[in-house]
Amino acid sequence: MVQREEAFSKLQRFAYDNGISLFGAADFRRYDKQLHLSTSAVKGLHYAISIGIRLSARVLEDIETEPTRLYSWHYRQANNQLDKVAFQLANIIQSWGGQALPVAASQTIDWKKQEGHLSHKHIGVLAGHGWLGRNNLLVNPLYGSAVRYATILTDLPLPVGEKMEFQCGSCRECINACPVGALGETQESYNFDKCFQKLTFFCKQRNLGLYICGLCVKVCLGESKK
Repeated sequence: MVQREEAFSKLQRFAYDNGISLFGAADFRRYDKQLHLSTSAVKGLHYAISIGIRLSARVLEDIETEPTRLYSWHYRQANNQLDKVAFQLANIIQSWGGQALPVAASQTIDWKKQEGHLSHKHIGVLAGHGWLGRNNLLVNPLYGSAVRYATILTDLPLPVGEKMEFQCGSCRECINACPVGALGETQESYNFDKCFQKLTFFCKQRNLGLYICGLCVKVCLGESKK
């Protein structure tokens, strides 16, 4: 099997060459959030690769008071590309003799709680992509919350990132943008029920087929653009 630094570099280069904006690794043993995967499936997979793809600022700019059809399409394409690259990265790792489990960017397992197989944003935090903001999303210093993520679990030893400190500072743009007041001063203040009720309304009203909004994503620009 290839050495950890070499493996990281090769996987990162492949990801970047295929449209990925952020690439990092985390110690999956530090993950303590929901996990809807069998014990046997994740056994021995001590590392997690987090990949992120930046959303178009102009697509987000088109959102005014509700999600648009364009944003819905763009959101799906981002997820599709993430899934494709995650699948390919897993195959590369397997070709080296390692084990890998690609996790879909957006696949709901628990509809009541709106949870996937795992939390990509919490993996992203462990990989050093950013911090959890007041909008309950992963905030990257360069791209804000305008990033979609996917994860590949693996037994391939990789150099891992470091968690970032909360850097939202005095910014309250997401709080001001939320149409239902679901956000507060801390990430823990997030009101899931208020948010999901509005997402459900948008989904039915706009016939989007997705539970999306985009309003807090649009205004979150990251620490470097305040």
